[in-house]
Amino acid sequence: MRVSDSNCSPRLLDALAHKVHQHLGMDFSGERRSDLLRRLLRLAQDQQPTDTDRWLEELAFADWNKSQIQALVPLFSVGETYFRRDAQAFDWLAQHHLKPLLERRRKEGQRSLRLWSAACCTGEEAYGLLFLVDELLGFERDSWQVDLLATDINEDFLVRARHGLYGRNAFRGNDEAYRSRYFQAEGSRWRVRTAWRDRIRFVRFNLADSRQPSPMPDADLILCRNVLMYFSPARAGAALRRLLASLEPNGVLMLSSVEAGIATRAGLKGRMAASNYALTKQGSMGLSEGSAPQPDTSPIPPSWLAAANPAPGLSPQSVPASKAVTSPATAPRIQLRPAEASPAAETGPAALWDKAQQALANGRPEAARQVLHAYLDCPALSPAQQRQACLLLARSWADEHQIELARQNLERALTLDAASASAYWLLALLEQQVGNNRGALSALQKALYLEPDFVLGYFLQARLLQSEGQTKASSKSLQVCRQLLGEQAEDAPVPRADGMSCAQLLRLCEQISMGDQL
Repeated sequence: MRVSDSNCSPRLLDALAHKVHQHLGMDFSGERRSDLLRRLLRLAQDQQPTDTDRWLEELAFADWNKSQIQALVPLFSVGETYFRRDAQAFDWLAQHHLKPLLERRRKEGQRSLRLWSAACCTGEEAYGLLFLVDELLGFERDSWQVDLLATDINEDFLVRARHGLYGRNAFRGNDEAYRSRYFQAEGSRWRVRTAWRDRIRFVRFNLADSRQPSPMPDADLILCRNVLMYFSPARAGAALRRLLASLEPNGVLMLSSVEAGIATRAGLKGRMAASNYALTKQGSMGLSEGSAPQPDTSPIPPSWLAAANPAPGLSPQSVPASKAVTSPATAPRIQLRPAEASPAAETGPAALWDKAQQALANGRPEAARQVLHAYLDCPALSPAQQRQACLLLARSWADEHQIELARQNLERALTLDAASASAYWLLALLEQQVGNNRGALSALQKALYLEPDFVLGYFLQARLLQSEGQTKASSKSLQVCRQLLGEQAEDAPVPRADGMSCAQLLRLCEQISMGDQL
């Protein structure tokens, strides 16, 4: 049955939206009403009621018990996840939270960890966290008590997570070594090896239900990523506060980078953590429950910096202000390191390029830069190859807050190719990070001129224009962004957005539009 064939009244649809919001926290207000109806009609096709409109009416006014909620949950669950997703965020966790925490606990003689993967989906995130902790503990792992809880509202997801059996779609990119270490082949699929199986508690839990007590008080770490974006602002804020209350005093709550604005609107302040957003109990809970939501001034997440090739993005943590951008036409040539400093001067360009990418992926930026300099010393490189290397160098330096070095490499990339939309995009993000919104808009305008269907560019343009008080221009950019997203499949990935789907970015656009109307 099509949406247009239903006689569901606006009043009945309002009641259904209220019911979903009440029990699941999800926001189907405004234009999303038709999406809600479409999902419910899909369920009706499976159940084949005699009278669909009558079935919708009974659903709207029924008392939704746990059984009824579980029957509806699959309609609203997003099952898109995979191992080693947001690898940069896990690297940040290891370096900035887990390693210092482990050292502190050793000194205190308290060898225990409490970790919670909220909205764990089919378990990839939870198992990945367990693998990381075991790697950090090394030979000490047997002397530590690691309590790892993973929760989700979807019982079907939890059943699959408990089985620990995954198909090819759960692994992306070059994962052969990772898969061989932690999984064993079973036919065409892979199962988590015995050493890590049955070490995670998978429990059903509804983040939107304020009546449920926390399943893990005093957690050292909570991961809750890519779920609150579907909640209404009020429900998302309430869920955030409950999660923060579940942390031990020095604990960390990690959101996806796209949810930074949700936290800011809820009056909570955190910081970017590589490709994620980190909140702490001490840094976030100073505002009372009734605090007025703050405007969304969170930076564009660094994971959106991936341009022509995969590499770490710019880290938007605090960076010093910089001088005005030099024109690409007059940008000075960068002094490269001498060839003798190269770790593999005799190696060919292709091998050096692969080695640099691998070093970046393993969190070794200094080694990657040395290899990239050796790569740039290779004869007969095309301008495009040189430009790509400069872009990687720029990202690497920016990730360490070396703004001028990052800028110099970007300028050299533009000298090599003045029509590089990727370079202008990176330059726009760099200017935005140092608070130069006008410089960011200027660079962004060039990127959009060179790439007119650049969806993420219009989104950033809308946010920058809004911060500059240009409301009408911001709305127009947001409208273009939404139009371009509407032309794509909901589950299609947004280019340069590190796996974010078109549906997720469209949801952010809707939240911004709703906020502007308040």
